[in-house]
Amino acid sequence: MLTLTALIMLAMVPAQAQEFIGLSGKKIRDVMASENPGLTPDNAVRNNTFRYLKYYSEDDSETWLIFLDDRDRCYGVRITCGINGYDAAIKELNEKYRPEGINVWSYRAGRDRINVIVKKDASYFTVTHERLHHM
Repeated sequence: MLTLTALIMLAMVPAQAQEFIGLSGKKIRDVMASENPGLTPDNAVRNNTFRYLKYYSEDDSETWLIFLDDRDRCYGVRITCGINGYDAAIKELNEKYRPEGINVWSYRAGRDRINVIVKKDASYFTVTHERLHHM
């Protein structure tokens, strides 16, 4: 059973991810600390190919990967959640963004075009926000 905190975080998944596109790593850390106290930063993970920030929930039902470019700016967010929040996430995405296909949406954030892609597995799903164009 999802905790109240997890349910609130699931409801914020698509909207909050869009706010990160273009922000610096420092600003994202500040926002995550103040607005997502139920998510813990994972500073032990290192990757030589991709730069990213990783956060996870205490009950391991949610993991956020926030991808940063070589200027330390966010260009994408991938959130993995337990399958229980799938229907609510799809409903929210349908309400907020323009459908581009099955489990694909898009929106504009400033001069950027962002694609949102949802992939569903048996026990989890992922919501990926990715900057496509900078106009």
